[in-house]
Amino acid sequence: MTMDYIAILYDPLYASFGTDAVIRYLYSDAFDIRAIDCTSGIEVTEGSGIDVKTIRPAAVVRMPELRERGLSRDDLEDAALELNGKIWRVNATMPKPAPTGEADGELYLILIEDEA
Repeated sequence: MTMDYIAILYDPLYASFGTDAVIRYLYSDAFDIRAIDCTSGIEVTEGSGIDVKTIRPAAVVRMPELRERGLSRDDLEDAALELNGKIWRVNATMPKPAPTGEADGELYLILIEDEA
């Protein structure tokens, strides 16, 4: 018997802490999505070969929800994310796998303020 981690872990989390957001990637339509706002910053490792931690604004989205909209991780680099009344640009992505693997997990969207 396998556990439904999406229903057990992620659905309540996104119902409680998620907010409506809109993703637009280059040359595409807008896609409504649920995201957790971490724009106050998360700790990420930067640099090649050197373990340097820094704080970056981010949002967290569910991989299955991205797939439902026909989006992949590659589609999101340089995409625009409208979240809580502000527009951000996705600078990078970082997977956060579920116990059943990356495809069922979440994806950190590392953000920078959109200058437009």
